[in-house]
Amino acid sequence: MRKADTQPEYRAPFSVNTARGGAVYVAPESEPEGAGIFFFTRLGGVSEPPYDSLNVSRKVGDAERAVDENLSLIREAMAGSPAAWVRQVAGDNVVRVFEPGLAGAADALVTAEPDLCLCVAVADCVPVALVGEMEVGMVHSGWRGTLAGVSGKAARTFRGPCVRAYIGPSIRRCCYEVSEDLAAKFATEFGDEVVSGRNLSLQDAIRIDLERAGVEIEDLGLCSGCRPDLFYSHRKQGPLTGRNLASVVKEVR
Repeated sequence: MRKADTQPEYRAPFSVNTARGGAVYVAPESEPEGAGIFFFTRLGGVSEPPYDSLNVSRKVGDAERAVDENLSLIREAMAGSPAAWVRQVAGDNVVRVFEPGLAGAADALVTAEPDLCLCVAVADCVPVALVGEMEVGMVHSGWRGTLAGVSGKAARTFRGPCVRAYIGPSIRRCCYEVSEDLAAKFATEFGDEVVSGRNLSLQDAIRIDLERAGVEIEDLGLCSGCRPDLFYSHRKQGPLTGRNLASVVKEVR
């Protein structure tokens, strides 16, 4: 059984970047060819506490004008590219996206369209960027979606090989205690290595799910529970907290 403080062998180095306009994001140090990955932090926005400062959700009590400004800063960071998003429902539905805007109720988006940002919002759940030779995808994976295999399901919808997955900032084993029943369900589905007592590693479960789909994994190794200076955490900060945006975009060639 893996210890809670053991670092994953597939951990990838990351960089912290300040975009034009001030929004701060982390990205893999070696980004994949043909795609851009943005895991935005809580820094560089205009929201007041407890949503300080780059909150992207209008559903948590933040001022709508502040959220609008934050989204504008994020668009500037992503060079003004159009974006697509979903109404996240904590499930395993995957949608294929062809145009900007709301793409329905789902927790994963896949597209072959260049210069179209696929976005999810998180505050502990795991954002997973998928990069293939022809397509990209973005996954929102909470415990329900992880148990249902949403990341692997999204990867299997790719036309052409899904080459690599990038696991973004999210709550990790060290900070994520669950019920005995839920820990047992994950151990049954993914093996004992994903739990340490009642502490659960969603990232290890996602890794196993993606490896079953033939995908290589890089994990930035950042914990939203340990880094409240950088990320929102519903588990650690309670319901009055914001949401971080995560995005992947297929670059124009």
